[in-house]
Amino acid sequence: MANPFISIRLPPEIIKSLDEVAAKRGITRPALIKELLANCHSFYKFIEMEKTRQQTDKITLDGNLSEWILNHMPEDMTPEWVHFLGEIMHHVADKLVEQKQGKPE
Repeated sequence: MANPFISIRLPPEIIKSLDEVAAKRGITRPALIKELLANCHSFYKFIEMEKTRQQTDKITLDGNLSEWILNHMPEDMTPEWVHFLGEIMHHVADKLVEQKQGKPE
């Protein structure tokens, strides 16, 4: 295949989230999607290993999270990918703060 093409429909909130993460990273939406897809095997392997270890589909990340990640991530996980996941987590945290501030207490 010379130039494979994948097409999917996504709800507007996912597109908005992709665009926000891409903007924070200073890359385009397609570049972000390519990065996610290029590293999906490592992340999926990590999740599947944890499901097996914990014997559940609803895994729990408890204890010292940094140490846990170091001890359980796939061997081929790159520092760049871990930084990327960290940026996504920061983005999610920002969204939670925005949601909380938008709701009356």
